Amino acid sequence: MGRKILDKLSLAQADKPAAATPARRMGSAMSVGGLRDGLERITSNSVRDLDPSLIDQDGLRDRLQFDAEDIADLAASIRAHGQQVPILVRPSDQPGRFRVIYGRRRLAAIRQIGGPVKAIVRTLDDKAAVLAQGQENNLRLDPSFIEKAVFIGAMRDAGYDGTVIREALGVSKQSVSSYVVVLDAIPLSVIEAIGAAHDTGRRKWTELADLARVEGVDLPALLGRMGRALQAAESSAARFEAFLNAAKAVASGDAAPQQSDAAAQHDLVHRGGPRPLRLADGRRIATVKRSASGLEVKVSQKEAPEFSTWLATNLDGLIQELHGRWLEESGSND
Repeated sequence: MGRKILDKLSLAQADKPAAATPARRMGSAMSVGGLRDGLERITSNSVRDLDPSLIDQDGLRDRLQFDAEDIADLAASIRAHGQQVPILVRPSDQPGRFRVIYGRRRLAAIRQIGGPVKAIVRTLDDKAAVLAQGQENNLRLDPSFIEKAVFIGAMRDAGYDGTVIREALGVSKQSVSSYVVVLDAIPLSVIEAIGAAHDTGRRKWTELADLARVEGVDLPALLGRMGRALQAAESSAARFEAFLNAAKAVASGDAAPQQSDAAAQHDLVHRGGPRPLRLADGRRIATVKRSASGLEVKVSQKEAPEFSTWLATNLDGLIQELHGRWLEESGSND
C-alpha cells in the first residue's frame, strides 16, 4: 500500500511543469531587452521623410557661404535622380520640429524643389552633434583651409575644448594652432569678403596673416579701399590673390596712397595699429601702437641694435624736445 502511495506521488511530481530557473528567467529578459534595443537602433537610424519647413538651421558655422549656382546644380541632380544621401537632424526643443546637424546644402536644394527631405533623426547632445557635423563635412565636403579655420573659431567661441575640436576635424594639436594663428590675425569681415578660396592653402593664408600681425598692414582698411576690385574678381581664389598682392604693396610702401600720409598715420594709430615706422630706404625700424592704456613705440633690437641703444640713452631729452614742439604746434603754451 505504502509502495503505491509513493508511486503516485512520483507520478504527480513528474506531471508538474518545471519551475523557471533564475537563469532561464534572466535569459528571457535579455532576449526581450535585446529586441527592444535592436528596434530602437533601427528606429534611430531609419530614414524618414520630413517637411523642410519643420527643420531649423542649427549648429556652428562650417561654411562661408552657399554658392547659388552650386545649390541650383544640386537641386537639378536631386530632381533627376532623387536624394541619394539623407541629412541628419535632431529633435528641437519645440515639439514636432527638428534642427539640422549636417546636410545644409541638400536641405537648401530640396527647399528649391519642394517636397519632403529624407532625414535620419537622432537624439544627440551639443558635443555629439558638433562632432558629427565636423566629421561628415571632412568626409563629404572637403572644406577649404579657411573654412576649417572659421569652424575652429566657432567651436572655440562656443566653449569646446581642444580635444573636441581635434576630434571634429580629425587634425593634430599643431594643425589646430596653425588655423588659430590665421584666424586671430585676419578679421572675419576680410575672410567673408574673400570667400572659401578652395585652391588657397595654409601657406598663403599664413602669409596674409603675417602681413597683418608682423608688418602691421591694416586689413579692414585695405578691404574698404578694395571693395570694387574684389567684387570684379572671377573667383574666391582670385579675390584672395588680389587682396594678398595689395597687402604686400602696403607693407612694402608701394601702394598708391588713398589719403595724405599724416591722415593715414593718424587713422592707423587711432585704430590700434600696430603701424610700422620705416626709414627712407624702406627698412622697418620700429612699430607704434595706441591702446586705451597709452602709446607704445617699439624699436627693433634685431634690425637696429645701435640705434636702440642710442635712443634709450637720449630718450629723456628727445621726449622733452618733442613735447616742446607739441606745445608750439598746438598752441597749448598760450
